[in-house]
Amino acid sequence: MALKAPSRLAIVSGSLMLFAVALIAKSGYEQLFRYKYWNAIGIRQHFASSDLPALRGDILDAGGNTLVESREMVRISVAPGQVTNRAGLARDLRNAGIVPRFVSMSLDTTRKWVDIPGAHLPTDVAPLIALRGVYSKPVMDRVFATSGGIRRIVGRVAPNGSALDGIELSLDSLLRGDTATVRVARDKSGRAMDAPLGSADPVPGDAVYLTINRELQEICDRALATAVDSLHADGGDIVVMNPENGDVLAMASNRSDPSAVANTAVTEPYEPGSTMKPFVAARLLTLGRATADDSVDTHGGRLIMKGRSRPITDADEHASVLSLTDVIKHSSNVGIVLFAERLSVREKYEMLRDVGFGSPTDIALPAESPGVVRDPTRWTSSSAASVVMGYEVSVTPLQMATAYSAIANGGELLEPHIVKQIRAPDGTVRYDARRTVVRRVMTPDVAASIRVMLRDVVAGGTSTKADLATLDVAGKSGTALRNANGRYIAGSYNASFVGLFPDDKPQFVILVKLDNPQMGFYGGIVAGNVTNVVLRAALAARDAALNRGALASSIHAPRPDTTPAGRAAERSRAASERRVDSVAIADSLHDAGRVAPTESDTSGGAYYMVKLPALSKSVPPALSPRTVPDVSGLPIRAAARILHSAGFRVQLMPNSPGVTIPAAGTLLEPGRVVKLGVPK
Repeated sequence: MALKAPSRLAIVSGSLMLFAVALIAKSGYEQLFRYKYWNAIGIRQHFASSDLPALRGDILDAGGNTLVESREMVRISVAPGQVTNRAGLARDLRNAGIVPRFVSMSLDTTRKWVDIPGAHLPTDVAPLIALRGVYSKPVMDRVFATSGGIRRIVGRVAPNGSALDGIELSLDSLLRGDTATVRVARDKSGRAMDAPLGSADPVPGDAVYLTINRELQEICDRALATAVDSLHADGGDIVVMNPENGDVLAMASNRSDPSAVANTAVTEPYEPGSTMKPFVAARLLTLGRATADDSVDTHGGRLIMKGRSRPITDADEHASVLSLTDVIKHSSNVGIVLFAERLSVREKYEMLRDVGFGSPTDIALPAESPGVVRDPTRWTSSSAASVVMGYEVSVTPLQMATAYSAIANGGELLEPHIVKQIRAPDGTVRYDARRTVVRRVMTPDVAASIRVMLRDVVAGGTSTKADLATLDVAGKSGTALRNANGRYIAGSYNASFVGLFPDDKPQFVILVKLDNPQMGFYGGIVAGNVTNVVLRAALAARDAALNRGALASSIHAPRPDTTPAGRAAERSRAASERRVDSVAIADSLHDAGRVAPTESDTSGGAYYMVKLPALSKSVPPALSPRTVPDVSGLPIRAAARILHSAGFRVQLMPNSPGVTIPAAGTLLEPGRVVKLGVPK
């Protein structure tokens, strides 16, 4: 029996039935087994997620003064096709200070999206944000509360919030905090609704307290900028350290290139020259190879050594036979080389490595250079003599200041600190710096002997420019030829000075280095003078990390100026006094009356009663330099009154309102003229 073929209607009905079953099965599968997938798609369509950046942690100085903090800003973007109030948009963009080019771009409907450059205060762009087609994104901006010099230490943050250098980079994981994600419901047009859903507050970053003293830092920044400018130098560095705990109190770097932002006190090593000599003397004393009174014949300051193409010479005239103390005092190259022959090559290398040269200090700053100390197997025939004179070895200013701190504190090499403390947002202390001894490099007795030598250097040696009248400064200068691409540059020098203040119980180790100064190059003169300026300003400052109670025990009577210029001035003053006294005596003799002879006068001669004027022993007190006060922002009368009260004469200068010449903070003798800028 033949099967009856299905009708066309049956085929269509069966197909529809199968489709319905498949549709139901698929629907059940999607709902029962793939519900998470479709739920996620729905959330993405109806809700928007955006990051709410955390406040970056503040950076403060040792006294709790804010150096840099975060400020909430917004970035603006415009979708021109969605703009309905074009006139209002143009007006509000101009009111917010947007450049005309971007105003035009924001009104160009052929563009889909325009990002307005820069970050803006929310109050400045509030009308803009309320307009349709304008979108905002919160960002954090870093604001500095001090001068630009501190930025080389603190570092920078890019517009996208990423750290670029300095403390910002080295401690970025602690400073940046935790960003929060905010979910916002969107309407049918895709615009965000008012109420966020599931939002959480971002966690601010930790606060970082530095060892830097803000007032001392500003003193160093100003002194260094003035020195670089007046001496036409390529740049320079100043490092001030507390030798008792290794705290870096100030670290200033300056380069003639305005685009330079590196903290060169830790990134650029240099050949230190004669500032290396005290460590040679310390090693000789430590090993018992010499005493402070041992002497050598310097052959008139000129020595020809085997293996050297050029003779070793001394810059200053001095006696031919010098003790070890005098070698340091007069910075004799010949003398230190002859004394150093008592040390083996290995002992010279160990001397360099023991005081930290050739190794990074591990301070919390990025890109620190370890310097260069070559292995003895790579030394040439002249290297043994070169290294004791501070050549063929390079150190950073921070390394040299750290090494001199060992001399200041009795022989302990300390780990330098620039981060004092780190605190969480709730005040919990996460990190607290502790005094860390790396190693002992000399005994307290040897350190005391070296400090005496360094005091003589400043009192009557090569660095008298660093001396103060009533407080002793110890230190050593260095004047080294600069090296570029393995060759020394004739006439180009690094001038440096490392000082201990005061000499008996040092509170500061201060290093000053100037690169290629054109107006004088001897370290004892140019760098020593900058040291003197910094110390005087620190003593005059209200808070410059000095223990004034401890300083009182170090004050002594003013010491006569033993420099050639000082001795000449003293001779001139004494000669002037003698001339005045001679005239007074002659006048007294001329005006004296004759008196009758006494009974005991058997000669019949006449007597004259003469009053001889006593020779004056007193010297008029010298007026100490004073700091030019900061009068910026004050009315002219008030500014002039303050300058007069400080002991200065005032001369008005048009077209420069609020400016003083010399600049505020400059040390100046009372009675000098300070130019005060006034409006035209």
